[in-house]
Amino acid sequence: MTDLDRLHDLQLADSALDQMAYRRAHIEERLAFNAARAATGAARSALAANVARRDLLEQQYATLEAAGLQIDTKAGRLEGQMRNVVVTREAEAIQREIALLKSKRDEGDETGLLLLDQSEALSTEAVVLAERIAAAEAAEAGAAAVLALADAALDAEASATVVRRAELAAGLPADLVKEYESRRPAFKGVAVARLQGTRCTGCNLDVSRLEIEGLRAVPSGELPECPSCARIIVGA
Repeated sequence: MTDLDRLHDLQLADSALDQMAYRRAHIEERLAFNAARAATGAARSALAANVARRDLLEQQYATLEAAGLQIDTKAGRLEGQMRNVVVTREAEAIQREIALLKSKRDEGDETGLLLLDQSEALSTEAVVLAERIAAAEAAEAGAAAVLALADAALDAEASATVVRRAELAAGLPADLVKEYESRRPAFKGVAVARLQGTRCTGCNLDVSRLEIEGLRAVPSGELPECPSCARIIVGA
């Protein structure tokens, strides 16, 4: 086996590692875990929004209650004044003001009841959301366990490939490995291709017979390159 054949094997090992990295990010187990985690997050966000709405309702209700107490105090003071008023016109003015205060108090009470109804509905919803969170967390934990097994299998596969890659690199001239690694980024990781028949597996274009003869005549110490994509080519 020539150094170029070994270099191609090194390329295959690196391509396998690149594919494993992609597979790791896109395996069904990871997609399922991501979906489960998103469902948990959505349920938690819904509960947080529910709590925020209930807090706002409680603040609004407290404000209404405080305003109601002020109205009651003012109305009580006016009713006390009524007992000492002897002028009819003044008494009528106080009565109108008392009536207006009672009307405001009634409106506040009605609004308060609506706020309490809304708060109760939110409390009921919160129970449902808490149950949804518990179910989502359980599903996420299950998905995480399944994903851990899948990742472990990929880790084992990757470890074996890393060992194989190190062995291949150790058996090649250091300058050849350095040249190969410097070229990889320009070719999206695939710097070495094999010639299958007359087709370059790197760019999938045909190489003419004359070009193949030229590749075979490349002097020792130089690297044969595909005439179309300029990848290092093996098997000419």
